[in-house]
Amino acid sequence: MASFLRVIVLSWAFTVAWFTLWMLMLYLTNEMKLKFTDAAAIVNVFAGISALGHLLMQFLVDAFIGHFWMLCLSTLAFSFGFGFLAVSASPILSGGGQKGLFYVALTVISFGIFGRSISLGVFTEDQIEDGGNKGNPKMLISFVIGNVGNFVFPLLAAIAIPQISLWFVRFAIPAGCEVLAMLIFLSGACSYKREKPVGSPLTTVFRVFAASASKMSCGYPNNSTQLYEHNECDLDMKSHTSSLRFLDRAAMILQTESLEQQRKNRWKLCRVTEVEKTKSVIRTVPLFVTSLISGIVFSLGNTFFLEQANNLDSKFGSWNLPLPLLLLFSEAARLGSRELCVMAAKRSHSIDQPEATKQTKTPYGIPVSIILSIFCCSIAAHVESRRLKVVRTQGLVYETITMSVFWLLPQYILLGSITGIYENSFALYLEETVPEELSQYMVLLNVGVCGIGIMSNIALVSVVARVSGGKWFQETINKSRLDNYYWVLTVLCMFNLLLYFSVTYRYTKCYKKDLAAQENDS
Repeated sequence: MASFLRVIVLSWAFTVAWFTLWMLMLYLTNEMKLKFTDAAAIVNVFAGISALGHLLMQFLVDAFIGHFWMLCLSTLAFSFGFGFLAVSASPILSGGGQKGLFYVALTVISFGIFGRSISLGVFTEDQIEDGGNKGNPKMLISFVIGNVGNFVFPLLAAIAIPQISLWFVRFAIPAGCEVLAMLIFLSGACSYKREKPVGSPLTTVFRVFAASASKMSCGYPNNSTQLYEHNECDLDMKSHTSSLRFLDRAAMILQTESLEQQRKNRWKLCRVTEVEKTKSVIRTVPLFVTSLISGIVFSLGNTFFLEQANNLDSKFGSWNLPLPLLLLFSEAARLGSRELCVMAAKRSHSIDQPEATKQTKTPYGIPVSIILSIFCCSIAAHVESRRLKVVRTQGLVYETITMSVFWLLPQYILLGSITGIYENSFALYLEETVPEELSQYMVLLNVGVCGIGIMSNIALVSVVARVSGGKWFQETINKSRLDNYYWVLTVLCMFNLLLYFSVTYRYTKCYKKDLAAQENDS
């Protein structure tokens, strides 16, 4: 019980940090007085880098560090990062020193984000699945306490943090929470169940590419009998496929050396099963292209949507609605849509379904999320058109208008649903199409591609601003035409849907061709 609670406090501290970072756009526009497009660019770069580092950190955890030490390093990074952020926002610094420390703080925090995201869930599950805790009533109590905390802390963070007017205090609170969480976590260092690093399965992919590259001067093997396979090595053997033939060289047995000599160097001779696992990974990569445009849509929630909310009336009766409550609605939609995806997947998958049928199964959740993206962007465009109409009617270019912030709820709920469906559907699809040990890496690769998409929003805004002659993106959001930009994103999402169907059609066609070739060989 104690071990589980010591770990779960990291999740609570992460929640406080996450809600604070979500309001970063407001700090940049209200306090640092940046143009809203420049502020959005900084937030997008920060979010993109935080997403890109996941794959590398997963490799380091599996190969060298382990989840315990990654949690220690990420908590340390959060503590120092938010500490730097608090100092940069304090009256102590100004000018270039303030900006420099601010960017250093974001870089350090980004390391904390992808380290915590990778290791916290896995390490927590290890403590739950510990043999000594199974069936223990105390474990059930601690599990209930943990879930209550996971509900209470987001609510407290969403309501309490916006009430603090001083930004250096807002940033200091997560820093203090992280330091306290680290002390509590380290107090149980000797009692945790730890899994030692056993090496990364990604090494297999690297070996296949290295072995294939070392035999570039050799021709393609004429048939599968010239390829190496060790039948006693792996129960989950893969049959040879005819696509991506350049990788077959990795398993090709050379006539110039004895087989025993070649087998000693695993970076020059791989098994057919290892080659086929690598092929299954490469076949899924074209689908990741759809994540680029999806990433642009994901970037709106804590940038342009938030800037819209900051210029709307947030009163609910006599109560001033804290803007992070919009994030709560979005997160609730994300979690709800994830559960719906899981339920749909359980219903559509039969336990005794043949493997061949599983691998041709279409990830229907992905096009659903893209269609919802079309609705989200078009609704956002309509809402922004209405908001700008109120701005022109009331002449409130530099002031908050009387239009309620609740007009933004549909687009925030849709954005949360899109994120939940897309993430879950992609993860389920990768579990079926790539080897189990590599599926997590492919999920993280998709997160990285989404990160590139988030940063691509900067380039897209720049191109649209230049094409529109600067009229769509001006000094303030009330002078700009974000509604037109949302229509551009709507068209891009439509194109993304066509791109998805094109990629999946080609993938299904290639898969059926490989299946037919295997049947002919047998």
